[in-house]
Amino acid sequence: MNRRDFIKIAAYAGLGTILLPGCGARVASPGTEKGAAVNSGSLAPSELVVVQGGDHEAMLNRGFEALGGIKNFIKSGNKVVLKPNFSVPRLSEEACTTNPVLVASMVKICLQAGAKEVKVIDHPFTNHIICLEKSGIKKAVTAAGGKVYALNNGIDQYFQLVKVNGKMLGDVYFSKDVLEADVFINMPILKHHNITEVTMGLKNMMGLVWDRGVFHSSDLDRCIAELIAFKKPTLTILDAVRGITANGPMGPGPIKEYNQLILGVDPVAVDAYGAYIFGKKPEKLHYLRIAAELGVGQLDWEKLTVKRV
Repeated sequence: MNRRDFIKIAAYAGLGTILLPGCGARVASPGTEKGAAVNSGSLAPSELVVVQGGDHEAMLNRGFEALGGIKNFIKSGNKVVLKPNFSVPRLSEEACTTNPVLVASMVKICLQAGAKEVKVIDHPFTNHIICLEKSGIKKAVTAAGGKVYALNNGIDQYFQLVKVNGKMLGDVYFSKDVLEADVFINMPILKHHNITEVTMGLKNMMGLVWDRGVFHSSDLDRCIAELIAFKKPTLTILDAVRGITANGPMGPGPIKEYNQLILGVDPVAVDAYGAYIFGKKPEKLHYLRIAAELGVGQLDWEKLTVKRV
């Protein structure tokens, strides 16, 4: 972390404490047009579901219809953990955090599928109380019947020491909730980041680590890649409806409307597609390239089947 980032974070803490796939991409079926329905079915690692629209709840429901239903991912009695991004104290309309309607809708879908419990967690690097309130996540998740909290209250309560065994990451204090979950769903927002250029699913995983100092003091890109190699989500749902394109991750910044929701079981492919619509070449994002080299997923999203709904 550079000095400018540190000052910005300290200042906040002090306040309160175009979807057009490339020509090589394969669509769900020959002749499928933009917005056309696709056949239901469980999602394979070689597939992405891309939902167009502007209503988060409706888009999520359409996404799971394309996946063949939530039952392909959640069984009765499962413990589910959702990991959105509510790490900065911004209102949802400022497009710096995962949309609260999307998160609450996911909570409801999980509970309707018979989940025993649904926990929504993050580890904000600014004042977590303000982040939970301003983002709208706390109110929305609570109303939907989920449990929501930040992991800032203590290492013993929320974290467990694990061996990542990477070149950069050795022993890391990682989220107990995720380690104990039957289903782990990563729910990042697509937005700018002043160090990694873009933050999406892989970068969002850093909110599950207690001490992120080693990430910023060594090789940030390799640390991000090694973390996702240690623990892959069951499913990644990228909120690419609206996001800031500069001044990230804190914001505020200029907002672009992509009007897309991307779902996939391959976290590298989801982020690669997100990078593409953001305007970046996936192979130029070092953490994505390293994660692909580690065997986490497919960097060339154009080799996948893209289901568009």
